[in-house]
Amino acid sequence: MRVALQNMTTKETHEKLDEFLAPTKIAIVATINKEGMPHLTPNWYIYHKGKISISTTKERVKYKNLTHDNRMSICVLTEPLAKSYATIEGTVQIHDDDSIWETTEMIVKRYVEPEHVQPRMRELQKQNRVILELNPDKVFFR
Repeated sequence: MRVALQNMTTKETHEKLDEFLAPTKIAIVATINKEGMPHLTPNWYIYHKGKISISTTKERVKYKNLTHDNRMSICVLTEPLAKSYATIEGTVQIHDDDSIWETTEMIVKRYVEPEHVQPRMRELQKQNRVILELNPDKVFFR
């Protein structure tokens, strides 16, 4: 059963997202290219303060797509059979100042063993990184 939760201001929606997105999963991110075709990529993420943040570089296709059209959808599913999932749609704000590193580290800590976090961060800080912050407008659960 697919349930649409249209209003992201509801406490219930935020609580459901908090619960579903808390375990470490991969988000499938969809952006739209100049020709109108969807572009899909797997990504690490963090759901924090009602927003979904993804770290990427300015050289990635998703970044370039979002500079032309700031709409994005993500789908996060349970492994291995996708018996439940959340699809989140909204618009993205791109951050490219020094504030990105705190969020980037929060993301890395979700996916990397503690002893590998700082070495990974040192590598990422050499890259032309940004944070894509998705402001959810619509959420669908199954």
